[in-house]
Amino acid sequence: MPYALFDRDDFITRTGLGPDMNVLTIGQDHVMALQITRCVETTVTAIVANTKEARSIRAFTPDSNQIITQYAHQPIISDIFDVVFVYHTINSIKAETVLKMFGEIRRILKDNSRFAVLHWSLEPKNKAQSSHLMLLKILEQVGIVQLHTFNMILEWLKEIEFENITMELVNSQIAVPENWVQLHIKRLYEIIAERLRNNIYLPADIEKNIELYEAHVTDYGEELLPSIQFTARNSKGLSGIDII
Repeated sequence: MPYALFDRDDFITRTGLGPDMNVLTIGQDHVMALQITRCVETTVTAIVANTKEARSIRAFTPDSNQIITQYAHQPIISDIFDVVFVYHTINSIKAETVLKMFGEIRRILKDNSRFAVLHWSLEPKNKAQSSHLMLLKILEQVGIVQLHTFNMILEWLKEIEFENITMELVNSQIAVPENWVQLHIKRLYEIIAERLRNNIYLPADIEKNIELYEAHVTDYGEELLPSIQFTARNSKGLSGIDII
């Protein structure tokens, strides 16, 4: 979503960054990595899933470190980062992996450090945002997107024992440019063709849902759904014990 540049800037600002902080960003978003790099004097680290994603981030932020690994198993020493950002990455990760990833994030964060997650709200505020939800549900049908709920994410953060968890609804009302809408529609039909050629299962109503999305977006346009920012503190002290 290169058209949502200020959305990333606002995410960083709400979370807070100091120039000397050690920062980790998780996911393939090279724009997010670039925006963080502009805010700090340290070397930003990015965790990605494959070499293609690493090359993309390196092309835009050559001074960053890229680590190719499974999200649930991060080969990083403990207690090293001041802030970890996850910008919409969990939309593409299965629930059991997200929980393990949160555990790894808590391990590699320093004591009293911050963890920030931005995730789609599944409650559109207007017809244009409903178009985006329709698209996400189609992508979920073909296994590309995981629509985790607000309550699921909150429970995972609590289970991993993050503290001072805050939630903020962010409704930036970012319109999706027409060329991107057409690109999404074209890509959906390409996915169907690829799956059919390879005899991969497709839901019976998938083409009908794409047609409904296409008609809806023609009538109302498309606007990104509101996001929910979860910000949590990592405390590694002993609960209930004051150390003087």
